[in-house]
Amino acid sequence: MTTAVVIGPRSMLGSQIIERLQALDIKILTAGRAAADDIFLHLGVSEVKILEGLSADIVFHCAASFADDGDNGHRQNFDINTASAIDVARLVEVLGASVLVYAGSASSDETLDPGNFTSYGLTKGLAEQILAWAAQKQGFRFCSLRFPQIYDTEGRCCGHQAWFGRIIAYASRGHDIRMPRSFGIRNFIHVRDAADLMIRAGHAEITGILNIAHPEAMTCNEIAVVAYDTFGLGGNVIEAPEKAPFRRINFADGSQAFAQLNLLPSIRMKDGIGMIRDAGTSTAFGPMDVT
Repeated sequence: MTTAVVIGPRSMLGSQIIERLQALDIKILTAGRAAADDIFLHLGVSEVKILEGLSADIVFHCAASFADDGDNGHRQNFDINTASAIDVARLVEVLGASVLVYAGSASSDETLDPGNFTSYGLTKGLAEQILAWAAQKQGFRFCSLRFPQIYDTEGRCCGHQAWFGRIIAYASRGHDIRMPRSFGIRNFIHVRDAADLMIRAGHAEITGILNIAHPEAMTCNEIAVVAYDTFGLGGNVIEAPEKAPFRRINFADGSQAFAQLNLLPSIRMKDGIGMIRDAGTSTAFGPMDVT
């Protein structure tokens, strides 16, 4: 790998992939809507502008729509997540790239959370099908890593992981937190580990869908206990029976994917929360309440 294109360079995962690639002295081209991007790519509106002479070995696709399941949200998710896959495949072709690594989602597995299959999960899964089909037609290698819940050190994850953000906010202030009961575990992976797995997938001769799940799975209440122990500022986790419990979610076993990639996540939950504490970024986490 000498030159990589990152679609969604300012996303939480995309920016982390860029940071990790820079440490490896890989030349990076960015694809997005900003004037500063090397390639103009506006997902969902079929508009791709590539300067003549640009080429790349590999493309990392980290951009997505996380809209809700209202009518407008359905359309937005389909346009940005699914229909744009045709433009992404075209980008791979024009650049002459031999590999496309996609940041998929565990939500695309219909058995993950029975009865709560979202348009986000559906449209991300449909994109995988389009990109796999294009890979066969065009002759590039396609791999999708279906990630569970991703968190970071700077608090950018809070828009998608509200309860994780709330736990950090309360523990870092030493306040008591009222939490629902947990009927099942959650699975979180730090964005740095996610980026390293994407990069490894780019090097490994692997195709198809890889289910990623951190070997350490915990309930939200257990995560809160780790957070309070890590910050050590007092406060307690109090069960709130009036709140709807955290339902059971069936995360896939990630061991096969890690064996194929020959790489395991290196950051456990206590390490990740310790990174937040040591970086002094806990004030970026929240909200202070979740309905």
